[in-house]
Amino acid sequence: MNAEQQVAVVTGANSGVGLAIARQLLLLSPHSPTLVLACRNEKRGARARAQLLQDFPSADIRLIELDTSNVLSVQTAAREITSLGRLDLLFCNAGAMAIKSLNILGIIRGLTHPIAFFESSEALVQQQGLVTPDGLGQTFQTNVFGHYLLVHKLLPVLSRAKGRVIWTGSSASQLEFSQLDYMHIHGLKPYESSKYIVDQISQKMDERLRQKGVRCFVGEPGNVCTSFLANIGVPVLQMLIVVVFYLMRICGLQRFTIDAQCASAAFIYLAFARDEEVDASQKYYSCASRWGHSSVVRAPLECCTKDADFLISKLDALVDRFDQ
Repeated sequence: MNAEQQVAVVTGANSGVGLAIARQLLLLSPHSPTLVLACRNEKRGARARAQLLQDFPSADIRLIELDTSNVLSVQTAAREITSLGRLDLLFCNAGAMAIKSLNILGIIRGLTHPIAFFESSEALVQQQGLVTPDGLGQTFQTNVFGHYLLVHKLLPVLSRAKGRVIWTGSSASQLEFSQLDYMHIHGLKPYESSKYIVDQISQKMDERLRQKGVRCFVGEPGNVCTSFLANIGVPVLQMLIVVVFYLMRICGLQRFTIDAQCASAAFIYLAFARDEEVDASQKYYSCASRWGHSSVVRAPLECCTKDADFLISKLDALVDRFDQ
């Protein structure tokens, strides 16, 4: 790696939107970056790396094991990334939704509001009470705190490169958060709660990180058919969802990006846009035309100052607890 070569890290890069972000970075970067695939499953990560090398045989693609639901894994990965000397782009993309079963009643109710229904997880029953060995809510640690700790550990190399942190948000993020159970261990919608937290903390993080020359943004992939659908375990329903998504898009609903490449558009825009073209108070949405041409739109990031301050204080306290 030469002194001018940029470094990009994508968490959850073995499939779906994460893999599409990695591919687009290699395709569109003026100078091929050192690309780090940070994956929980080493075998799947190696398979993704092999796929990318088939299309980009001269690329510098590295694989690091990273499980954001495990503090020790985050700390180990941070040391490996730090050894690269700089970090220009950190995509906080890894995420999980622990699905228990289908919600038949939710599916029936969803017929009364089909657009909102397909932008939510109303059809799914998520598992409750999941706690990691670190003692934190599993979805909260996977989707939020693991990345928050990673940013903290990588701040020196991010600052050196004047890098960017880009979170993966969700259209389902406006629901189900409670300060009394901010890790959402006991609630019904831990995934939605975690994505709400991402929206709330990103602007506060940007205000803090800008003092070190680092920026922080949120992108949203839209409604995309990724491995999340496979977790449903009902092939016929998966096919039906794909068909409905295409019908929605043909009807002009641009948020139905469907494929991972279209879904990656907002994240690639945030990676390459000039400083004057991006605003941390906005959320950036991947969109697609009826015929699958991708675009990016922005809208004000909905933020509750009270929740944001509360969450930053809780996350900082957890960093202090685990940052030994």
